[in-house]
Amino acid sequence: MKKNLTRLSSALLLVLMLNGLIFAQSDITGTILYHLQDNKPIPEVVVTLLNSDNAVVATSTTDLNGSYIFPAVPFGSYSVSASSSIIPGGSNMADAQKIRHHLEGTNLLDPIEQLAADVVFPAGIGWEDYFAIIDWFMQGNPPVTNPWVFEPINVEHNGTKTNVPTMGGSSSGDVNGTFVPTTRNLVELQVSYTDKPVSENFSIEIYASDIAKASAMGLEILYPESLVEINTVSGQVNATITRTGNGKLRISWISQTGQEVQLNPGKPVIVLEGNTTEKYKGEEIRFNLGNASHFSNVDGEEIETRYSLPVLKNSGDYLGINYPNPFFTTTRIDYVIPSDGRATLSLYNMEGKLVRVIADGFMKAGMYNVSFDARELQPGIYFYSLKTDGVSPVNETKRMIISR
Repeated sequence: MKKNLTRLSSALLLVLMLNGLIFAQSDITGTILYHLQDNKPIPEVVVTLLNSDNAVVATSTTDLNGSYIFPAVPFGSYSVSASSSIIPGGSNMADAQKIRHHLEGTNLLDPIEQLAADVVFPAGIGWEDYFAIIDWFMQGNPPVTNPWVFEPINVEHNGTKTNVPTMGGSSSGDVNGTFVPTTRNLVELQVSYTDKPVSENFSIEIYASDIAKASAMGLEILYPESLVEINTVSGQVNATITRTGNGKLRISWISQTGQEVQLNPGKPVIVLEGNTTEKYKGEEIRFNLGNASHFSNVDGEEIETRYSLPVLKNSGDYLGINYPNPFFTTTRIDYVIPSDGRATLSLYNMEGKLVRVIADGFMKAGMYNVSFDARELQPGIYFYSLKTDGVSPVNETKRMIISR
């Protein structure tokens, strides 16, 4: 009798063990990070658990820490896929530079960078992806149908709790991983503005401080296109300009040698030349830089910089302060003619007597300068005056000092 009870207990225990194996289950957890960077979790990602037959077993959504969980999952072999509908970003000229280095074999991309770089058909990274990224930035329209890419993960689930290897994700085209998916509002650029007199024909000088060299650039410029027309772009780099409409310009440049180019921060990196339209009625004209503006180094990493550009104003200061001042023999005078017409630049002494006419005649709207030779004049204080009779008349006077 005792033996029979022992056998029955053993049989029951075996049945329970087999049932435990059949119905064994536990949680599967994991984390999704942007380019596998610990400080960039991706929230609101829909994560799907698939069995060996590729059938959906469960879905989950990542939290603010990029974490997800599939509770009480039976043991077995699975795969994890992900998708997202949150707003992507980060693709620019620096990413094109990284793709170029990869294609030339000078700096190969890691697996998640390769996923981000493959933006157009056919599959795999090629020159078509390089040019697509450039066109993407210039036109503002992504060439891809899937704005997000994620690394596929296979899972062997056979323990009390399975931690899935961290999955990497990226916005398509953001090869260098600069985008921050947890921050919907981009950090504002560091931009300063200086006042500049407006004229029918004008130039906008864009300076980039703190940069000694770069290998790629992208600028997004917002301006009132009903008031001004942009005709040409020049500067320290051979840039390309595209008008995307709605008062937006995209300017791009990438080093053709693949190497960094020396830049002079004391000179404008880009100069825009244009003219006012018939709709301009004397209001302030402001050119703003969009957050897509950037410079990058030879490794495709963005360079933090400060920008400076002028605000065109229809108010005074058409006549510049001569330089040097005081001076011995010659000095330079800068002045602006705001509209076509007769213009006279004259010099007077302390008694208000006309001493010399420096410039006189019909002048087109624009910026001018003249080198004034005072070697025949006595030292002392003089006044120089600019008068114009165009649509926007000017009558300004400044002081100069001749010393010996």
